[in-house]
Amino acid sequence: MRRLTLLFGLLPTFLATPAFAQGQGGRIPVRVVDGRLVTACDLSGPKRRIPVNLFIELDTTSGLQLHNQAAAPLGIEARDGSTKPIHILFPDFDLEVPRRELGDQNYLDTFTKYHSSELGENAVVGVMGGELFADWHLVLNVGAGWIELTPPWDAEREPPQSEGERIVTPITVENELTWLPVHYGDGTPAAFAIGSARYDSLIDAQVAASQGHPAGDIEGLSIQGLDFSKLVALRPEEIIQVHPDGVAGIMGVNLLESLRVEIDRRGRWAALELRHKPRYPAEEVDYFRALVEEDADGVEDFLEAHRESRLAREAADRLLSLRLDEFAPSADTERAAEWVVETQPKDLKATRALDLMVDLEDAGEKELALRAGEFGVPYGRDDRYPNAIHHIHGRLGHIFIDQGDVDEAWRHLLSAAFGVPGDGPVNLDLGRVYEAQGRYRRAFSRYLQAVIQPDSGPAAVEALGRVQPLLADGERFSVELIDRLIAGKVRSFGAATRFDPKSIELGGRVTLVEFFTSAHLGDEKAGAIGGALGNQGALAYFEDAPVAFLAWHLPNPIPSPLCNEAAELRARAFGADPQIHIIDGVLTAPGAARWHQADQVYSALQKRIAEALARESEYDLEFQAHLKEGRVQGELVAFGPEWEGLTAHVVLAEKGVLFPGRSTVVVHRRVARAELLGEGAGAQVDLGEGEASFPFDLALKDLERRNEAYLDRLEAQGGGGVPRLSIDFDPTQLYLVAFLVAPDGREVLQAAEVDLASEAGGE
Repeated sequence: MRRLTLLFGLLPTFLATPAFAQGQGGRIPVRVVDGRLVTACDLSGPKRRIPVNLFIELDTTSGLQLHNQAAAPLGIEARDGSTKPIHILFPDFDLEVPRRELGDQNYLDTFTKYHSSELGENAVVGVMGGELFADWHLVLNVGAGWIELTPPWDAEREPPQSEGERIVTPITVENELTWLPVHYGDGTPAAFAIGSARYDSLIDAQVAASQGHPAGDIEGLSIQGLDFSKLVALRPEEIIQVHPDGVAGIMGVNLLESLRVEIDRRGRWAALELRHKPRYPAEEVDYFRALVEEDADGVEDFLEAHRESRLAREAADRLLSLRLDEFAPSADTERAAEWVVETQPKDLKATRALDLMVDLEDAGEKELALRAGEFGVPYGRDDRYPNAIHHIHGRLGHIFIDQGDVDEAWRHLLSAAFGVPGDGPVNLDLGRVYEAQGRYRRAFSRYLQAVIQPDSGPAAVEALGRVQPLLADGERFSVELIDRLIAGKVRSFGAATRFDPKSIELGGRVTLVEFFTSAHLGDEKAGAIGGALGNQGALAYFEDAPVAFLAWHLPNPIPSPLCNEAAELRARAFGADPQIHIIDGVLTAPGAARWHQADQVYSALQKRIAEALARESEYDLEFQAHLKEGRVQGELVAFGPEWEGLTAHVVLAEKGVLFPGRSTVVVHRRVARAELLGEGAGAQVDLGEGEASFPFDLALKDLERRNEAYLDRLEAQGGGGVPRLSIDFDPTQLYLVAFLVAPDGREVLQAAEVDLASEAGGE
């Protein structure tokens, strides 16, 4: 009975109101990770709650900056541009933020990669900027591991008084930053901002130089006797902020670790208390001096003497930059690259070597990239990212084969392929090795593995076309060949049954299914892949039905060589994004989904197409065409009642086109390539006598040039470089689709299809 009484006695503790109710503030747990002030919290939106880490930057004049990948699952942003609030949840309170800003995603990703152990399982996904703290009474006790937010004091309440070690001072607020009044050693006043965006406290470089101390070791930067310049090494940097009293610098995390800082912006006062006096880091001044003087030897001397310093990794990066800038001898640059690797923790040396290889290759320093990779190889087994060593071997192999050293390339690439057997660039380079050795069957096999990966696919397609004719018993290189060989290696979707014409009463029309998509939409899990698989199932199910299929490729999110002006014009009629199927211009079905949702896309298509087939039409089309000597020749005749504003279209399409894009679809089905009527925009129809005829005669080369000119325009508009892979038409894959469109520019009244390749006798 006594035990039960004790348990009930604890209930008030469990049910008590938190120390800080929601909206009244509370404590934010903080810690310092590689010089950055970080808090662990949750982000919550209408759809989801996720655990994350955020930087705290009091001197960043923004609210909540957030990585796109963190924002997406929260459901806080709609397509129409409207937003919903985000909640940042801490142990005893939460902050509501009306909207987010975009963060520096590359930096956030890199920081998370290199500090995953210290951060735990959750990534750093954004920044809490100074705007979030502006209306709170703020206490910074970084040394104790917390920041406290409470409502600001009443404006009429008197600020506290300085007492003992506690200094109370008036503050100013300029450009959204909080400024402390300070004095230099000679008594000259200035302003010093309170910040937390970086570890080092800054001194304005011009101020430091004017006082004869360009390395930042000025003699005095005080507030009521508390001299910051004696506590930390002030880092000299150009500061773009301004203040009427002149800018001295910005406080960093190194000072916050030693101080308790209380700020009340409404009352315009702050209180500072030195909680412990740190060791003055004189060696850091030596490094800052070398930086100011751009003295590579001085930076290297610092590394030799202080390789365990917190600044060692930065110093190594700066040393390499200085050596490259001064065109130093190879021995000096190689030693600098070795420092970059050596200053990393043991479980990140291989990872850093890999990233350094990438940077050096991008800068054209391939020989130095080789050395960087070789520095990282001995640490591969100890790296926290097991695949780092395999990717190092892959890059070493790539450089060696570029240099013509086939044997050395083969040795590294085999090591890479053992660890990452599905890596596209590794298989592509192994194929290059085997091709150089005349081992064409092995080369073909490796190129085939590379073709299914977006980062190596386009080059692999070209390589397959180059090697295939060299195989002794190989069949002609074709879309069908690649399609058959990659079966089972890429996602596919088949229909278990076929359409039964007796299942519905047909309305006497050929139904047109238009698929608006993009080769670069999404990835192998979500995006175009789900829509393409569902489309593939519908193609199989309606194979013998009166249904014509066209896939219009749009330059969203980026262009591909499958894009063309006809696709853009047709999409414009619907306002279609690259994620929809439109049936006869009036019925819709999804066009994008996750790969495992392909059956849902297929089921929706099956239902909508069946509905369309039952619809009647007052119009008929007669359609004949052939391919002769590289020219598409034929005639479309339309029959039906007169209706002002009708347009006729004849679209050249291919049954299959090879292009490995980011969506991971390798063979794209029923790709619309060009419009043959009305100079690419369709032709007006006059059915005054019940029929209208549209002859056409165009050269394939002219149509290919038209598409290439369109891609040139996209590039000029900032669409990025568009590869010209598969821009030429394959005569064995060609077919034509004709369709008649209502005056609204959308509804398809009748369609027809002719297999141009078979008409051409296999030309």
